[in-house]
Amino acid sequence: MDSVFVILGSIFAFLFIVSTAIMTPIQYRYIKEMKKLKEEQKLSQNEVFEKMPVQEEVLHMNLQSNVLFIPASILAGLIYKYRYR
Repeated sequence: MDSVFVILGSIFAFLFIVSTAIMTPIQYRYIKEMKKLKEEQKLSQNEVFEKMPVQEEVLHMNLQSNVLFIPASILAGLIYKYRYR
């Protein structure tokens, strides 16, 4: 019985690592584009989100708050901050 939990835990950890590795570049590009959009429009972050269509707001919320993507978001944010200090 314990081996089943070890196998399931290993599979979950593997999928979590793979999803983080796949999503980090996607999150990085998204953060980069959001910063560029904010600078081009010369608006605060709240004003940028207020001007977004509802579909983009929902997409943003799902992309940034999905539990599986939180490590990728954090990692991409750290990479962005390191590159653009």
